[in-house]
Amino acid sequence: MNKTTPTLFFCLALLFATACSKKTLSFKDTAMADEFAVNDLSFEYLSTSSKIRFENDDKSLSATANIRLKRDSIIWVSVTPGFGIEAARGIITQDSLIFINRMNKEYSAYNFEELSRKFNFSINFDLLQSVLLGDMPIEPGADDQVKKESEYYVVKQEEGDIYINNYVNARSLKLERVAMQDRTKEEVMGKTRVRNNTLSLKYGDFQMLNEQVFPYENLVSLMYQRDGKKRRTEIDIQHKKANITEEALRFPFSVPEKYVRK
Repeated sequence: MNKTTPTLFFCLALLFATACSKKTLSFKDTAMADEFAVNDLSFEYLSTSSKIRFENDDKSLSATANIRLKRDSIIWVSVTPGFGIEAARGIITQDSLIFINRMNKEYSAYNFEELSRKFNFSINFDLLQSVLLGDMPIEPGADDQVKKESEYYVVKQEEGDIYINNYVNARSLKLERVAMQDRTKEEVMGKTRVRNNTLSLKYGDFQMLNEQVFPYENLVSLMYQRDGKKRRTEIDIQHKKANITEEALRFPFSVPEKYVRK
């Protein structure tokens, strides 16, 4: 296994009325604001037992992961590729990510600015949390545009140079798909070009969890350029079990003294 694989695996894995109308509406429209509200998952602590499949241009692998979350605060992951032996563990907070690779006795640490440069795409805690939960990566705001298309509300957002389309089921008010495009302008060999990297999130297999609707299957697809080459990364997350609790979960994490930073 390539030594960079666990880091890549974690960062992306952690690292989600039917009448047709073409009218574009704003959240500033009072009637629309009253009618539309995305049905996000409400919880303080969440744990899952999940199957994760990772694939890029060079490799493909799958593993079982135990995931624990404290909403808007901590994401903790333990990965066991097989035989019940933990191979890697990671913890993600609002400002940093740390991962330990037990197989190679090494660890990696990033802030989100460093991680975004690594994948040439803007990555933050909210995005990684939304990948696991099926929430909108960016909260709806007053300047968002909403278009009703058949069975979906399409919520259009802009965050700097990132353009986002959120497809929300008009009946369940659950987010089913997100399309993100990075249009950052950058200088390459003396020429200005638009980055045009894309990230798509798809959510499915919706089931009831503590009287709420939760997507048990999440698919992430990132297309980006690095070192002049087009690259592709896909992650399929299937939650086999999920549990919401008010009781505080533990997030045990420490870097062994002899582990080398990579």
